[in-house]
Amino acid sequence: MTTHEDQTFIHAAANGDVESFRRLVQQYSSLVYRVALRIVGPELAQDASQEVWIKVWRNIKAFRGDSAFSTWLYKITVNTCLNARKQEARRELGEHDGELPPYLPEPFGTDSDPEHQALGAERRDELMQALELVRDEHRAAVVLRHMEDLPYSEVAEILDVPDGTAKAWASRGRAALLVALSETNGEDGR
Repeated sequence: MTTHEDQTFIHAAANGDVESFRRLVQQYSSLVYRVALRIVGPELAQDASQEVWIKVWRNIKAFRGDSAFSTWLYKITVNTCLNARKQEARRELGEHDGELPPYLPEPFGTDSDPEHQALGAERRDELMQALELVRDEHRAAVVLRHMEDLPYSEVAEILDVPDGTAKAWASRGRAALLVALSETNGEDGR
């Protein structure tokens, strides 16, 4: 879809055209789900994605076009996912009645199941597990910059922080990710 086509669908959806909104969902659903999966993990990704599209439908009239639609969508997706992680952490905090650590603890029992025997799948699994250990804002910066390949200026706009902060968060996220990956690989005996 071109920018002109996006604008046509956005304008029509803002005026209540469900078919145009469906076309936007069809065009961008993989982006939303991919980011949600990387930020909230497989257990919450579908719910978070649905919540994103509800928010987009409710707020599409507010889209002014100051940035690309994808930037606006990334921002809604990241904020929705970070809120979902906070809600999940609060729920778990209530269950465990303790303080929330700055990094999420590594899940136990992460042996690969038979479906994921292929090396690529194992690496993706390891990466997703390691991402769980990275602080939320750093994780979002890593996902946007290094997995979605967005420029730092767009990462900063999406996260609503200065460019320098976006760079620092991505750098800290990469470092935490490397530590988590090395710990995971060390436990597996690799």
